[in-house]
Amino acid sequence: DNEYDPFGGSSPLTSIESRSTDFEPTSASGEEASPGPIPLPGVVVPSSIGTHGRQVTQVIPTTGSASSPGLAHRDPSIVMDAQEQEAARLVGSHLVRNVPSIINAALPRNPDKRETAARLSAIIAELLEELLNIPEAEAEAAIRRALDAIRELVPQETRDANANLSPLNAISGCFAEFEAWLDGTWTQLGGRQVSDIKLEARLYRLFPKFVMFIAHCINAYFYYNGTIRALTNERQCRIVVPFGKTDTKPTDSDNRGRVDIGLKLVKPKMPFVRPQTITNAAMFAIAEAKAYAIDHVLAFNQLFRYSRPLYERQPDRRFLWGLTVCGEDTYVCLFMPSKAYATSAMNVQTPEGCRALINFFVGWSLCEWDRCGYDPSMVLRSIVPRLRRNPIPMAGPSTSETASGSQQPVRHMQDKLTYYEIQVHNYDPESQEHTTRQYFANLPMVNADRLFSRHTRCFSGSFTDPSLRCGYDGRVIATSLLKTGWPESNMDIAADTRDECHMLRKITRILGSDADLNGRYPTLVCGGRARIDSGDGVMVDDSVQSILAEVDTEVTVHRVHKRLVIEPLGEPLNTVRSVRELIMVLYDVMSAYSAISGRCQILHRDISTNNIIVCRNANGSAHGTLIDFDFALDIEWERESPTRYARTGTLPFMSVNNLEQNENVRTQLDDWESLLSLVCYLGTFGINNEPEHKHTVDTNAHIYGWREGDLRVIADRKREDFDTGDGLLVHIIGLFNPHRDYDLLKNLAMVLHETLFCNPRYLNSRDMIGAKYKRSRPGNFAPIGNKVVFSTLPMVDPFRARVGAADIISADLLTVLREYADEASNPV
Repeated sequence: DNEYDPFGGSSPLTSIESRSTDFEPTSASGEEASPGPIPLPGVVVPSSIGTHGRQVTQVIPTTGSASSPGLAHRDPSIVMDAQEQEAARLVGSHLVRNVPSIINAALPRNPDKRETAARLSAIIAELLEELLNIPEAEAEAAIRRALDAIRELVPQETRDANANLSPLNAISGCFAEFEAWLDGTWTQLGGRQVSDIKLEARLYRLFPKFVMFIAHCINAYFYYNGTIRALTNERQCRIVVPFGKTDTKPTDSDNRGRVDIGLKLVKPKMPFVRPQTITNAAMFAIAEAKAYAIDHVLAFNQLFRYSRPLYERQPDRRFLWGLTVCGEDTYVCLFMPSKAYATSAMNVQTPEGCRALINFFVGWSLCEWDRCGYDPSMVLRSIVPRLRRNPIPMAGPSTSETASGSQQPVRHMQDKLTYYEIQVHNYDPESQEHTTRQYFANLPMVNADRLFSRHTRCFSGSFTDPSLRCGYDGRVIATSLLKTGWPESNMDIAADTRDECHMLRKITRILGSDADLNGRYPTLVCGGRARIDSGDGVMVDDSVQSILAEVDTEVTVHRVHKRLVIEPLGEPLNTVRSVRELIMVLYDVMSAYSAISGRCQILHRDISTNNIIVCRNANGSAHGTLIDFDFALDIEWERESPTRYARTGTLPFMSVNNLEQNENVRTQLDDWESLLSLVCYLGTFGINNEPEHKHTVDTNAHIYGWREGDLRVIADRKREDFDTGDGLLVHIIGLFNPHRDYDLLKNLAMVLHETLFCNPRYLNSRDMIGAKYKRSRPGNFAPIGNKVVFSTLPMVDPFRARVGAADIISADLLTVLREYADEASNPV
């Protein structure tokens, strides 16, 4: 249930919503300006003399040098794999460069804390400067002076007089290991130039030691502050430390990518030890390293590629931070749901570059928890519950004998209950009041796994405290679904009529009295925009604008963090037990959709396998429910305030109009077309994962062209496949699962196609037939001589021609589906 980002994962079922601005590459003016003439390859070039007292150098590799085997990856003729290509595309289209003001998003909001952060950064930067310019024998005295200055930062009333332990040896030891990186000698070893591969490997050690140097200094501040040292977790204060292992695959990763350097937030303590094993679940940020400054684009490509899993493994992550280390140049990157913003190069061989980088690490340590990218209204808890629900006997690996000698399963009780406690902010549009309720959720059912998307996550749970009563299996007893995400929204909450809460309230208000539709659409229990403390006790909307309020950049897409609790709670569509049950579920969904689109004037715009759930009744029967109105369109509102149609939907189910993002008026027919695509997709690949339903087809089959590649190319493929019934039969339906149960689904697909694209009512209207553009022939057209000059005829789009008949065709489609549902419910 996320927007189009093929790089985001292997699943073909990918959602998409993007404005044209989201896909435009960065303009030339957005590129970093060249500092001067390009140096010759293989030359160490002095670029400036800083007050470090060392010559600043810029090392340019020798292209094609036999001693530089690492240069092969820079050859553009080398074919990159799909994920590398997509990462490169995202860097080109979604990265905004040269935004140094993102440091403001990492600094504390509190003015006193911000001043402390500035003074602490200055002390650390001045200590580095002094250590670079004094004899080694004087280093200990310089460190002691810096530690005394750090102690003086702590207010007298909170200063711990008994804090006698000193990180002096740790600080001096770290400096000795990364000094060469700052003074420009790190590229030389024994007077010889180090090879590319070894240079990058040296950065794996040098940069973490630089981070540890800063961490020890910040840790000293926390240690001297008795009040802060007594705090319990990283939410209140923290330090950034590198993992012990570098250039390694995270243990919870599902791909072969190796993270160069992982950073983690840990609670201050004296002394502290670097964590060793890298996991995506524990990582605060990733740092990707390259040997040369000219390789910063490649470093960004890797950073984009390997940062994505952090969203998937961290359900409480709102946005991400990341770094690239390219020779002596470092960049900090801020990942937001629609764009990423990067600083200018911070050269650590200059005092200004060092100080700028230190500012980030100090800011991340002293800032509020939400500034690090985490959700302060979400807390993971692990407890021993007091009371468990009396369960149904559970099958298990162990058995015990009854008095009759039969084997019965032994029920295993979980010792601990792990769950999320989440604040749900409810907005009442009538009173315009905000209230807060505590929701208790199991671990996420659906997690965000894209870098740029709505970041939709779904949890099952309830408002009942599980510490008082929980399931026998150690889970929250779920009665509802919590959905959280970052959809595009109007900044004015009163004018945000594309808000899903608005849609659900309107649907319930109009259809609530229709008993036949109960449970066929979601009802809103509570929900609204997530709120966050602005720093002065005033709660504001948690939005992209509020996060970037102090960042000097233009925000083109307004996104707001929203949470909704909805009912009913169901199962995924792939839990249907037969083709017949699938058809009945689809009829339930589309009958509700017809009422929603007709009586409520709301188009769903994302009919897909992800957005249909199966609700089981006590007798085992099932009905379908249409969910997720994030992309829904209120037609009444659009008539008053028309806007350009966004590209919405889920591959491979997107309609041709949405794929092309054309100017055709959107109607119910777009959603019916998505349903036809869904029927074709499930008919080809199977309705569930049971062996008799699994089916594979040749990778050259047309249906694969519905889910991968350029969106306009996909639209052209669909126009071709949907143009005639014979074409659909040969290219798509002919490849359905050969199991006899699928015969009914084949017939349904053919009749749906005929009703939608070749409706018998309009066979005399050539413009409304098929899916391809065609030449229109007016009734009063007169041929020249005996020949028709077709080149003079205007081109007509059948999708546009059918707009006026949308209501009639939609009613015919529902009638077809009802007839097949009746047949499915009464098998011969």
